[in-house]
Amino acid sequence: MILGYAFSHIQPIGAVTGLASPAVSFVLRLADENVPEPPKNSTWLPTNNRSVNIMIDILIIGAGPSGLCAAKTFLQHNPNSNIVILDSHSTVGGVWSKERLYPTLRTNNLYPTMDFSDFPMKDVGIGRPGHHITGEEMHDYLTAYAQHFDLMKRIRFNTRAIRVQAHTSDDGWKVEVQELGDSNTTTTLELETKKLVMATGILGVPNMPFLKGSETFDAPLLHSSTLGPVYQDVLQNPNINRVAVLGGSKSAYDTVYLAATTGHKVDWIIRKSGRGPSWVFPSHTQIGPFKAWREKLVTRRISTFMSPCILPDHSGRQLSWIRDFLHTNKVGKAVTNSFWKAMHADTIKDCRYREGKEDERFKPEHSPFCSGTLNYEQDFKTLVTSGQVTVHRKDISHLSPHTIHFADDADAGRARALIVDALICATGYSAKPPVDFFPPELHFALGIPTDSLSDEEKAAWAKYNKKADESIAKRFPQLLLSPPTPTSGLPNPPESNTNPSSTTYTPWRLHRGIAPPGLTVSGTHSLVFLSMHSNITNIPRIELQCLWSLAYFHDKVSLPLIFRDTALFQRWCQHRSPLGHGGQYPDLNFDQLPYWDWLVGDMGLEVRRKGSVWRELVSSGLVGEWIDKYGMKEGEQQEEGETKTVKVVVVKRDGEVV
Repeated sequence: MILGYAFSHIQPIGAVTGLASPAVSFVLRLADENVPEPPKNSTWLPTNNRSVNIMIDILIIGAGPSGLCAAKTFLQHNPNSNIVILDSHSTVGGVWSKERLYPTLRTNNLYPTMDFSDFPMKDVGIGRPGHHITGEEMHDYLTAYAQHFDLMKRIRFNTRAIRVQAHTSDDGWKVEVQELGDSNTTTTLELETKKLVMATGILGVPNMPFLKGSETFDAPLLHSSTLGPVYQDVLQNPNINRVAVLGGSKSAYDTVYLAATTGHKVDWIIRKSGRGPSWVFPSHTQIGPFKAWREKLVTRRISTFMSPCILPDHSGRQLSWIRDFLHTNKVGKAVTNSFWKAMHADTIKDCRYREGKEDERFKPEHSPFCSGTLNYEQDFKTLVTSGQVTVHRKDISHLSPHTIHFADDADAGRARALIVDALICATGYSAKPPVDFFPPELHFALGIPTDSLSDEEKAAWAKYNKKADESIAKRFPQLLLSPPTPTSGLPNPPESNTNPSSTTYTPWRLHRGIAPPGLTVSGTHSLVFLSMHSNITNIPRIELQCLWSLAYFHDKVSLPLIFRDTALFQRWCQHRSPLGHGGQYPDLNFDQLPYWDWLVGDMGLEVRRKGSVWRELVSSGLVGEWIDKYGMKEGEQQEEGETKTVKVVVVKRDGEVV
């Protein structure tokens, strides 16, 4: 049995969300006695042996925001834990690592909504109010975070986990890793760990499309995820003047913007047979007389009620009736429909799409109900209207030397072939996990994307899915009426633009979007997956997932019907975001607050903490609001004799601040 040891000193006594500082809403008593000393040299791994005999307490794969937050959270609970972090990059940050940055890269978030609750960006002089946080600022911030919490010594850089398997003779996991050494030499190691945290997120395996004739293209052909390391070789190469970008996602917008603002003529190809371009919003929108910050809008409970959310309602008896009224009552449905129509119209206006103009070609064809953020210093649309960027709504037939051939010429006024100097595929990421889990028979219990399910396992999920769809249909029947694929033509034959050897994977099926359902049912709480999500406000979700994982590792969360809830969550995500990522993993925007409530409820903490119904409805509840209200800084440590205590502000269920 795969089962790590449990430690019982975690004492949840406070309340989280609304959302005030989620990372410090537990009081963690860390008794120095009875805590085993870490092995010698526990914060580094030798590179001269294939097998490492030290049993690691917690192995974290990924040194991005999720991995760093997880390590900090676990060490606050037990500072003597032998925790090791692996990352394939040479610097911290994950997608914000130094080697993945390029000049125009920015977060979708305005300052200061990307800082952790116990380490404000302003304290380290990073970020500017009212501006999007740059990739370099994000990297510097995460580096400062790792240094502040003394995590750097625990990170093994240039080390890639390639295979995970259940430990056969003991609790825990065996992890095969490859270390990149000097002169690009690699050393293979096998590590053993009691508990494993997969903090790789959803951006680990680039989805590189199969394009017929790519071997003859004879020009740079790359995925947008590699722009950081090859930026100078490609976009600063004087021989590259015309660049094609394939894709309609936010990463395609970023790539088009980078290429255009570095002086290149850009051909932006958005597949006619695909889902069309993504919605990319300005950071603010006008709602009546008010200018609303979109990122905070979706953290206000009054906005979340407009969404047909199947998650448990933790808003309390005074508010829980609102969602049912808005989605089942005739008058309520009219209000909800008016809200989404107004949101659609306001978004069209905010994005300044105009009928019959060139920018119609990259206007999304579906509602924002089913949605990054315009975070560019220069007006993106002027790049299109000026002719710097030409948009093609076409499918690629094949490639030949320096040439992209289209499947048809139905797009009036566009050539059937383009001669370009480079092709960058901004085509997203594969659902496949970046690490292989062995044996494949374990995949059902893990709930990871796989093509290795048996017929019995497929039938079991089909049964759970059917029951989930029935539950969704009973409450929100409109969700099962998926919108048609936004396309004006049929897909090309598979052999034209699809890799014949490509694999269709099952979606992520994790309990609460974090824990393997089969292992959870068996009582094995030794593995979690962090940030297998897409949402706008990432940091509060990361902090809550890390706290939930800590409680889960120590059997301190409420675990009801595992497979039923897992299937219901996955199917609802799929129906809720059919044109987003919902079919692969949770894609939450207007539903992220109920998801946070869900995790908080599992930990037995209070959700309602605003003091009045009105404030509960309209307050955004992010950590800055909490600090402004109570005039204090959270997360400070102090010594109390032989016991270390994390000084926090908590709210008991009667609302008393202590």
